[in-house]
Amino acid sequence: MLTSLGIILTLLSFTVLNLTSYSGILIMSILLMTIGEMIGFPYSNAFAMERSKKGKKGQYLAMYLMAFSLANVFAHNGGLQLIDQLGYDTTWHIMSALGVLGVFLLYILNIILKNEASQS
Repeated sequence: MLTSLGIILTLLSFTVLNLTSYSGILIMSILLMTIGEMIGFPYSNAFAMERSKKGKKGQYLAMYLMAFSLANVFAHNGGLQLIDQLGYDTTWHIMSALGVLGVFLLYILNIILKNEASQS
């Protein structure tokens, strides 16, 4: 699944930040994050559209985009709060752990979808 690849690349972008204090590592991190989002986002959007029932695509996409927007509103503030309370290194480790959780959940979703397809 390309969505998983996108999450893995974004996960690597957070992990790379803890490798060294050299400021040039930021460029590598930003490139990984950008490529990860460019790969993952369109396919997650397409997945939401494919799962919708006939005549309900607009409702599914609206809910998907509202969830994405809410995540963007709260994630930035939450990340800044984590940095303030725990520091940068711990924050990037937490974000990396959340990325691993995201890949794991997509793996489980893939298994569920395969079971649905085999039962149909």
